[in-house]
Amino acid sequence: MDHKLYNLKKLDDIAQGDEGFIWDMLITFVENVSSDIAGIQSYKLTESWISIAETAHKLASNFAYLGSERLHALAIDIEKSVILDRNLIGVAEKADKLCAEGTLLVNQLKKDFNIADPN
Repeated sequence: MDHKLYNLKKLDDIAQGDEGFIWDMLITFVENVSSDIAGIQSYKLTESWISIAETAHKLASNFAYLGSERLHALAIDIEKSVILDRNLIGVAEKADKLCAEGTLLVNQLKKDFNIADPN
């Protein structure tokens, strides 16, 4: 049995039984996270650390709604390191980990819910 990187309990609570809402949120999540991960990878090449932190901030709420606590905490850690601590040590590695695990999460959702690749 595969280990799920997500838990839809929070999303289920918000949706209050509206499966269409959940479906729309999953589609939006897959599209947005895929785009944000590509953005982080691009920002990393140009060492745009503030842009990485801002994107991590956006991703944090997505991960929270999907019950992915580890990714939520990692995104917040990246944001905090850059914006509050002004400490870039390890941010590139954390960004790589966020992108890799975020991609695994997206792929898991696409497989589990039969979601097509975003155009």
